[in-house]
Amino acid sequence: MANHGYMSINGKSQGLISAGCSTQDSIGNKCQEGHRDEIMVMSFNHNMLNTGNVRASTHGPVVITKSIDKSSPLLAVALSNREELNCVINFYRISQFGQHQKYYTVDIRGCIIASLTVEVPHSVLLNDIDAQEHLSIRYREIIWTHHLAGTSGYGSWETGR
Repeated sequence: MANHGYMSINGKSQGLISAGCSTQDSIGNKCQEGHRDEIMVMSFNHNMLNTGNVRASTHGPVVITKSIDKSSPLLAVALSNREELNCVINFYRISQFGQHQKYYTVDIRGCIIASLTVEVPHSVLLNDIDAQEHLSIRYREIIWTHHLAGTSGYGSWETGR
């Protein structure tokens, strides 16, 4: 079973970019009333590595796959204007009681959108796939929190430089 993720995005200029993103008008029948002001995350990827000749870890961008929604034009503006953002991504899973529970959070601060790719699949050959966006986000700081296990961590690309 797939785990769900939801992301909120606050822009320095535009405010709550994710406001109304999980509504009927924004994403149609996929709307989630309990996550009205969050963006549904279909995929999350993030890579960090230690390279032998560099004194600090290398933080790659956080890459999100999401549906085209109300935030899509606002994210394009944020990229165009190099607007600083703060993003919180919450991950949910099914509990032992069959309920959705938030178990993990990634909080990224001082963000800039590095790339935004819109993908509308071929309407005949791939007629069961929805349009989506791939959003690459570079950040200054990252905080990981595992709510149920009580652990957390902090990282910054500025650390050790």
